[in-house]
Amino acid sequence: MTASYRNPYTIGGWVSGQRYYGHADLRQYILLGSDNYIWVIGTRRVGKTSLLRQLDVQGRRDYLPIYWDMQGCANADDLRDELLFALEDRAAQLSKLGVDIDALAGEDMANALRKVCRQAEKAGVRMLLLIDEPEPLIEIAQAQPQAVQRLRAAFQRPPNLRVVLASTKTLASLQEITRDWPTSPFLTDFAPFYLDGLAREDAEQLMRQEQRNPVHVTPETIRRIHDFTGDHPYLLQWLCYRLYQPDHSLRPPRKDDIVLDAMLTTLFRLQFDQLSPAERRILLHLVDGGKDAVGIAKALGVKLTEAGMYLYVMARLGYIRRSSAGKWIIGNRFLHRWLAEHDAELSVEDAAISDQRVREMARAGQKEEAVYWQEQLRIYRERLGKLEVAAARYEDQPPERLQATILEHKRRIRALERKIDAFHRAYGA
Repeated sequence: MTASYRNPYTIGGWVSGQRYYGHADLRQYILLGSDNYIWVIGTRRVGKTSLLRQLDVQGRRDYLPIYWDMQGCANADDLRDELLFALEDRAAQLSKLGVDIDALAGEDMANALRKVCRQAEKAGVRMLLLIDEPEPLIEIAQAQPQAVQRLRAAFQRPPNLRVVLASTKTLASLQEITRDWPTSPFLTDFAPFYLDGLAREDAEQLMRQEQRNPVHVTPETIRRIHDFTGDHPYLLQWLCYRLYQPDHSLRPPRKDDIVLDAMLTTLFRLQFDQLSPAERRILLHLVDGGKDAVGIAKALGVKLTEAGMYLYVMARLGYIRRSSAGKWIIGNRFLHRWLAEHDAELSVEDAAISDQRVREMARAGQKEEAVYWQEQLRIYRERLGKLEVAAARYEDQPPERLQATILEHKRRIRALERKIDAFHRAYGA
């Protein structure tokens, strides 16, 4: 009898555990790095919620994680209610710390958060606040600025609190809205990190489902899926789901697999709406084919350094990528088709985010990325040192697994050194 398999690819919902692939270095930095305030920026459907859910699982060894979903909140009371729901999900752990969640119902969100952190600090427990969909803070900050100011203060005061925001870059307008606060603007001190497509090896692991029941995929099929999707997590899952066959393999994708269903059409509309005017011009300029940075700067009528800032942010968010010829092209074939079909009706004006704010994000992102890669290098070098000490105890015959781990750390260190050198050459950071 032929074995019957269930399609293993997930479309639409968040994933964690064995279903989650990629961003290991970013997760490591968020949990172990020096920044206590982190802003993860990504487009819709790129896996922001899945990242937070994975951090919720992975972070439990060193933190008490709280996942706070702000989606749909219209005012400060809604935010408080969602925070209380999030705390109730950790009721057992909080009860051991002496936290009475029912007693927090009469507090505003800032006081509730402070009291929880204070009780955790007494017990020597670190808090990890994972905030999903914080975009409602934009309108709430306009209508109830004092409540959002108090929330920011509640983030800053507890020494045992690490805060992670995960949003689209439209949250950047919160910085503009709060720029005239008597205190610092809301996003000040939040280190920005971009969540884009998966690394090539992580994308291949997802295609093969290596963490569960491996799927058979030929090298040519893998190459074509890379080309079609640009390794965008949602598109990878969507396309692999379509390519999956009953014999637990993936067939090669064809041109007629570049289908724009209602979900993808809505996704790309939202992604386009989240671009600044200059970014929209760049994307529409690339519909006709790949261009180099000089040509893009000329088309925009700006200096090459300014064009480079837009290209940096757009590449980090997966809107564009480098072709094998070194030209900038649209990030994936699905987005390219949508743009080609709708370019006549797409406006470059009335953007939710300004060109100036994107340039500010680019400068901050480049600075933080330089720190991030150096931190990764430090962590791997530190681990390698400990591994080599452990191997020395075995004299001439350390276990094969230990030897393999040492070689892998050396490989990662060499790769990080090359990446840091390339980054400095490209951005002078």
